[in-house]
This record gives sequence, structure tokens and C-alpha cells, in this order.
Amino acid sequence: MAKYDVVIIGAGAAGLTAGALLAKLGKKVLVVDRDEYLGGRAMAIPHEGYRLNLGGHLLEDSGSGITKVFEFLGKKLEHGTVNQGLPFWDNQLGKWRPIQERYQVDKGELKKVITILCDTEFGQLDQWDHAPLRHWLLQHTQSEGVIELFEYVAMAECLTEHWYDHSASDNLYVRKMHYQEKRTAGYSFWPVGGWDGLFQTLADSVVENGCEVRLRTQAQRVIIERGRVVGVALESVDKAIPTEAFNYEIVETECVISTLPVWNVLSVVREQDLPDWYVAQIKTLAQDHFKVCWLGFYVATHEPIYTGTHLTELAVWFEAPHSRLPGWAFLTSGVDPSTAPEGCHLFNCGFAFQGLRPREWIEQKFEEAERDLAVMYPKTFTPKNIIWKRRHLVGHPPFGVIQKPCLVGRYRPDYVVPNVDGLLMASETFRSRGIGVDRAARAALTCVEQVIGHRLPEFKDSWHY
Repeated sequence: MAKYDVVIIGAGAAGLTAGALLAKLGKKVLVVDRDEYLGGRAMAIPHEGYRLNLGGHLLEDSGSGITKVFEFLGKKLEHGTVNQGLPFWDNQLGKWRPIQERYQVDKGELKKVITILCDTEFGQLDQWDHAPLRHWLLQHTQSEGVIELFEYVAMAECLTEHWYDHSASDNLYVRKMHYQEKRTAGYSFWPVGGWDGLFQTLADSVVENGCEVRLRTQAQRVIIERGRVVGVALESVDKAIPTEAFNYEIVETECVISTLPVWNVLSVVREQDLPDWYVAQIKTLAQDHFKVCWLGFYVATHEPIYTGTHLTELAVWFEAPHSRLPGWAFLTSGVDPSTAPEGCHLFNCGFAFQGLRPREWIEQKFEEAERDLAVMYPKTFTPKNIIWKRRHLVGHPPFGVIQKPCLVGRYRPDYVVPNVDGLLMASETFRSRGIGVDRAARAALTCVEQVIGHRLPEFKDSWHY
């Protein structure tokens, strides 16, 4: 029976970060994933000469997160093209407007709010887990332009539907980091080498330090005896015959880091091995109603689809003309030309909604969303310009758990599983802060420090739990 110091379930951002860090620190690590591609929900997949990203669209690390992890590993995560421009769709006027128009007359108010936020300790923001973002802002400003700036950025990052859906604490953590580290409300960039390059670098670091990454391998059960992790049952995804099942390979370990989201974790950890109140927390967040989803399009074109602000812009809207859904759009080839063949372009967009919906509703919204794009991009979203378009639905799995008040921070299940020695949860759907890939990496760092029993001095200035 093979034995490892740590088995990590999932080869996405959290799993690969945890694996690379622990391998660097001398632990014998095995990282397993059921998919054939690295990256989990942020994997990149080739298609007809283009490179499509399932979930990781832009990286919001202002320097102290996954970038610092790469430095610790002796690697370099190069910040490539940075987004320039945040145009928003004004449904009343029927046109795109730069977000600066909303707060241009209130620059003094914006500076005041920024100063207050930067002077607030991260720990104090935990007190706002229960409240919407607007409630915190209204304590410090009456400027609707300043408030909308924060809310548009929050919508683009977190895909919530209305102003009252934005959690104050989760958004303010990120705003504070970005203002302090990059002097901007929202910092996002495309990693040099693309997402597949980012994840491959982390996987290479695991292997270079004598450890393993196994794809097409599914963790079927975390084996827990008398309140202690003792092993993991693994099974190959590739079957000799269609009916093959329960051919487990048992690996021995005293520590498991699961990166599975709340809606999957109970498929590998038995409920009876966990406290009932912890299971209840997981099941509450795993409800379909709290899942953030989107429907959208990958569009290959001759001429670029964008609003005219900048090829690297991130366009957002609170309410599209026909679907009435909020959403975002950006030109993938504008931030990374290698995602499309020379002379062509790749456009990506999403229309966000909360909770899984019936098929008929989704089909109707796809039709309405195409009409929305034709209205918002009348000169470029045209049959003549489009080479091909692919509909996509982020729902199984979803983008994440919606970041509403009372569903974030201290209201989420702890990353240290109670009453089970050696079981940790490095998932952005458990207790964590940040956005997307960077959030997952910070969650992994937290679990790594729990495994080794102390804080890593190299990350003393990097916020994480």
C-alpha cells in the first residue's frame, strides 16, 4: 500500500497550489483529479485553433496571493495584459458609458472612502459578513457614483444580480488589497503563458520536488477511523469495461486536503464522519438556489468585438436590454492574442443568474442574450463578422456560492474540519476570501500552514486566514 504525507483531492488552483507548496516544504504529496486537464473549473481547452477557458477568465491577484506563491516556489508568474477600461451599459440611454462618468464629479468622495477602507484592519471587515456592500458605503458617502463604482466592480467579480446581493465583507477585503497593493479599485490581468501554462507550472513544481500528480483518477472516499484520516480510496476514471466499478486503490495517509466544493464534498466524505452541524452548514451552502451560474458565448470573429474603449476592457451591465440579466464581456484575444489564430479574434461573455433554472428558461435566455449582444455590439456582433459561436452554460458545476450577506466569511464551514484529525478543506466555497483562482490559492496557503503547524514568514504580508 502506497503511503503519502498528504493526499490532495483536485488539481485546480487550490489543489496544485497546496501540492506545490507542500512538496517544496519536503512533504510526500499525491495530487489527484478526475479530469484529463489541469485547472479544475478554470481549465483551458483547445478548440479549432482557439483556446477556450471554462472558468478562469482574469486573475485578480494584486501581488500578495498566487504571485507570491510562485515566488516561494522559485517560479515567476508574470502579470500580462492588465484590463484597461470598465465601460458599462446604460439601458436607459441605450449605449455604453465609461464608469468614470459616474464618479468624476465626486473624486474627493472616492478618495475619502478609499482612505477609510485602507485604514480599516482586515479583521474589522469580518463584522460586515451579515450586511450588503451598499450599507457599508452609505456610512461613509452619499455619492451614488462612488457607490456604483464599487457595485459594478463587485458584479463583474462576483456575478451577483442586485446591489443588495453584494456582501460587504467579501468585496471590501478585495478592494482594500487592490487599493493598497495596486492603487486601483479592481486589478485584473491575464497571466503570461495563459491559464494552462499557470497550472502546468504548479504541477511541474509538484513533480520537480519528487511528488505526484495523477489525472483521470477519482477520489471515491476519504477513509476515516475513530476521528482520524487514515487513507483515501482511489479509482481510475478509465474503465476496461463500461460496468467496471469499485476497483479501489487504497493509499495510506494521515492528512487529506479536499478542494471539492460544498456541493461535491459529501460524495467523498461520509456524513456520519462529520458533526451534524458542520454537515448542515455544507448542505445549506450547497443548495441549488445559492449557486452562481451564467450562460454565455465564445465567439470567434474576423474583427474584434468590444465597445471601443480598449481591446483589454472589461465591459459590464446590471441589466441587459432583453434578457434583463446582469453580465460581463471581454475580448480574450485582446488580452492574449495566442488564444485565437492570427488575424482572428475570440470574444467571451456571460449573463449571470442565481440558482439552477429549468431547461426552457435557459433556452429562452440564450435567445434573448443573442439579441442583447446584437443591440450592445451592433457593428461587430453580426453574421458577417462571426466565424463561429458556441453557447456555454456554467451551472454543472456553477461558478461558486453566491456572495450574499450571511453566506460568506464566518457563515461558511471552517477549512479545518471539526472532530476529524487530518482533514482540511481548501475550497473557495468553504471559509476563504478573495476572487476565483487567487481566492483558491489563498485558501490552499491557509491549509498548508495548518499542515506544517506554523505560518510561513514569506507570506507574512499576504492576507489569508
